[in-house]
Amino acid sequence: MALSDFISQVTTPQLLFFVVGMVAALVESDLKIPEAMSTAMMLFLLCAIGLKGGVGLSEVSLSEAVFPSIAAVALGVGIVALGYSVLRRLGFDAANAGSIAGHCGAVSAVTMVVGFAYLDRLGVPYESFIPALYPFMDSFAIITAIVIARFALDRARPGTTRVNIGGLVKHSVRGRSVLVLGAALLVGYIAGAEGTAPIMPFFGDMFRGILCLFMLDMGLLAAERLHEWKTLGPKLVGFALVMPPVHGILGVVLGRASGLGVGGATMLGVFAASASYISAPAAMRSALPEGNPSLALTASVALIFPFNVFFGVPLYHAVSTFIARL
Repeated sequence: MALSDFISQVTTPQLLFFVVGMVAALVESDLKIPEAMSTAMMLFLLCAIGLKGGVGLSEVSLSEAVFPSIAAVALGVGIVALGYSVLRRLGFDAANAGSIAGHCGAVSAVTMVVGFAYLDRLGVPYESFIPALYPFMDSFAIITAIVIARFALDRARPGTTRVNIGGLVKHSVRGRSVLVLGAALLVGYIAGAEGTAPIMPFFGDMFRGILCLFMLDMGLLAAERLHEWKTLGPKLVGFALVMPPVHGILGVVLGRASGLGVGGATMLGVFAASASYISAPAAMRSALPEGNPSLALTASVALIFPFNVFFGVPLYHAVSTFIARL
């Protein structure tokens, strides 16, 4: 099952466009995607997923999402705590350990989109409220990472400013990925299937085409960052390749334990294995200026993201399917 899933995954148009983007960057082509267009495509994809999730959420009991939501929060906090501990043992200082762990605990919106597209293509159903778990894991992971790192830095340098928990919460919630997805979820939930019917053809029919163009842009970005892997050092490269599948499998297990089906548990694994390079970098740069932002960003874009879209998503689906058969 894992081999067939992998072969099916790497031959999809979305992944092939990603490869085209990487090749174009490696051969130093002048192919570029304007930043404004990239941002617009990201907002479109998040709106499409959020609207679909909000409509689905309006059709189920909110009590069904309680335990998966708790699992998502636990994963966000636990991944950061585990990552911070491992990175400190590997010799990283508190600021960089907190920043890298925060990136890994937060959710990559693009990886999430790829995961949903993968399940939709295979016809694997998943709970309609799954997109709503994104803000829970993302926000709590970022806050946890900053609190842990700032506590360590403040203890080493008495007299520094205390952590502003309220400010961290506001900053995390106002991040564009969380804000747009949350707003789309709310719109879908309030309007329901009937209210959103007129706009669904726009978001539904164009989704896969926009995703192809966005993956082309991501291929360009990943390849541009690929040459920087030498600056990461072998310890961080090993961490970036070993920990995501550990996080992903843990997410699948907790997803199944919280009552999610095969598709929902797969997506929780995708959330857990991904590493943010949109919401987390902005938060870490402002809250942990002592760290080196290029370390976490390069690891997220050049290593963790390609691993997940090529190998991780099929792996987490295979693990979720295996658990369901036990």
